[in-house]
Amino acid sequence: MSNKQNLNQKKPSFVSAPPKEPKKETQPFCISAKVQKIMPWCYAAIFAVIAACFLIVKNSDTLYMAQSHNLFMNTSEYFADCMSKPGGLLVWMGTYFTQYFYYPTTGASILIALWLLIIAASKYAFNMKSGWTILAIIPIAALLCSSVCLGYWIYYIKSAGYFFTSSLGLLFTLIAVFVCRMLCEKLKLVWVILWAIVAYPLFGWFSWLGTIYMIVAYLVNYKDKQMNKFIIPIAGVAVAILVPIVALYFYPNTNASLAYIAVLPLFWSNEDFTTIAELPFVIMALAPLAFTLVSKKENAGTDIKGKEAYALLASIVIVFCASYYAADKANIDDYNYHAEMRMYRGIEEQRWNDVLTEMGNIPGDATREMVLFKNIALLNTGKLGSALFRYNNMSAEIYKYDSLEVHMVQTAAPLIYYNHAKTNFAYRWCIENSVEFGYNISNLQNLTRCSIIAGEWDVAKKYLDILKTTTFHKEWAEHYDSLVNNPKLMSDYHEFDVVKELYDHMGSTLDGDNGLCEMYLLNYFSNTMNKDSKLLQELTLAYACIQKDIQMFWPRFFLYANLHKGEDMPIHYQEAAFLYGNLEPGSMDISHMPFDKEKVIDRYASFQNMSQQIMRQQKSMTGDIDTKKVGELMKPTFGDTFYWFYFFCRDVKSY
Repeated sequence: MSNKQNLNQKKPSFVSAPPKEPKKETQPFCISAKVQKIMPWCYAAIFAVIAACFLIVKNSDTLYMAQSHNLFMNTSEYFADCMSKPGGLLVWMGTYFTQYFYYPTTGASILIALWLLIIAASKYAFNMKSGWTILAIIPIAALLCSSVCLGYWIYYIKSAGYFFTSSLGLLFTLIAVFVCRMLCEKLKLVWVILWAIVAYPLFGWFSWLGTIYMIVAYLVNYKDKQMNKFIIPIAGVAVAILVPIVALYFYPNTNASLAYIAVLPLFWSNEDFTTIAELPFVIMALAPLAFTLVSKKENAGTDIKGKEAYALLASIVIVFCASYYAADKANIDDYNYHAEMRMYRGIEEQRWNDVLTEMGNIPGDATREMVLFKNIALLNTGKLGSALFRYNNMSAEIYKYDSLEVHMVQTAAPLIYYNHAKTNFAYRWCIENSVEFGYNISNLQNLTRCSIIAGEWDVAKKYLDILKTTTFHKEWAEHYDSLVNNPKLMSDYHEFDVVKELYDHMGSTLDGDNGLCEMYLLNYFSNTMNKDSKLLQELTLAYACIQKDIQMFWPRFFLYANLHKGEDMPIHYQEAAFLYGNLEPGSMDISHMPFDKEKVIDRYASFQNMSQQIMRQQKSMTGDIDTKKVGELMKPTFGDTFYWFYFFCRDVKSY
């Protein structure tokens, strides 16, 4: 037994066993200090691309309209007027920069540059770690949303320099926080009190916002547990509360209830108030309070490792995705909203064919404002009788995302009235809107045109003198200054030809429109007759066709025919006469009228055949006739005729 055990025992070996390899420790994921240094630049570049996409690519027409509804004058009087209210410096600077939207790319670039400066100011003001400056994107993303979410508030908001004031205010506030951080303990108290006092007349509500930032940053970074740390917060809060109250004695025209929110954009009109559009400014104000949580303390300039690195990467993805998503949701992408602005500019610059091209490109129905713009362009190109019904005349409701009630008299009526030579109405609404929402470039230009048409040269000179103090509209004013100084040159200014002829044959009666621009023009012109002006008579005949009144149509039709003897009768007037003659044979004998056989007679027969066929099919299938559905089926073939307009263009609602 013992021998077997000895045999089974292993013999000693002269070769030692290989040593066991030590377990490798898994290195945590880290972001090196070198990479962190370039991260703020990457954030800035990515955000700049996002902002350019929404501002320049999607909202150039909105930015141009913003400068058109802005007024900055290069005068000391204008500066003094701005400074007569709390936050006057921000208003002055905001209106100054807004005028650069005359070139949307230039103005947007300035705004984006301001936002990138806010990233840098946030980093240094709160001593943020380079990688975590991603959080500085949050307030400027909110400002981006505030720039693209205005909608029709762009005509109603009373905050001058809206697009720039909040960005400038936040930038100055962050600079103040940075200065406070760099000062010694004793000077911090002096700086906080000085800021609360001096900043209010310059920056309005940003004075107390900056005070809050400084107090929060001070408390977070204060290491001593003694009660001394509460001296600066208590003093700062007390002064920030008292200054607006005391300032009311120096700003007697300031509403006491608005003293603490001076320069804060308020979305109020006579009838409406909304908080939706103010949400971006709430986010902008609250976001910097979180910056102190990622400030540099110990281990500054080292690698970010482990869970913090993963948290940073997740934050980067979340912030950029949320910023783009929020901006995309806030952006007003309604086609008609932007088309109205492009057509408005086209009417102002008398690019009639561009206006008609824009009208022809709409994917659906048009707003009533766009229809009136189309009528003006057709009148000025001499195509009113041949193309009035070739474009979409159906009524689309304007885009709304809140409770704001939009009225045409506050958006485009002055320009529409002027181009119909109703200068007194144009003048009236320019003044009323200016009193309510402030004078702007567009209203001043309309007031100038109306004064020139009416021969009120001294009044026109007054408006031109104001426009000559602007940066980008000085040349426009100087162009008409020569005419105002020498009215005999009127015949050389052909841009007034159409309006002047209408004006000379209508007079300047001012009655009442009840705030409904389109309905007033329709009723006025359709009830007018004038044998001395071919232009005016054509406008009255066209509007009589729109009214669909047979008895109103015939006198105007024959007067038009007498004024245009030997000329071809426009196709739509032929269509109207042929349709009315067939609908009411006793009202007029049309058997001897020279209608175009192919375009009028044959097409009417095809129209009737197709409509009868569709109605028979509907009757057999459903037992009822859906007139709206019949119109939709016939529109691709006959939507460019007066026949289709007469029977199927219904439920038109003006505003």
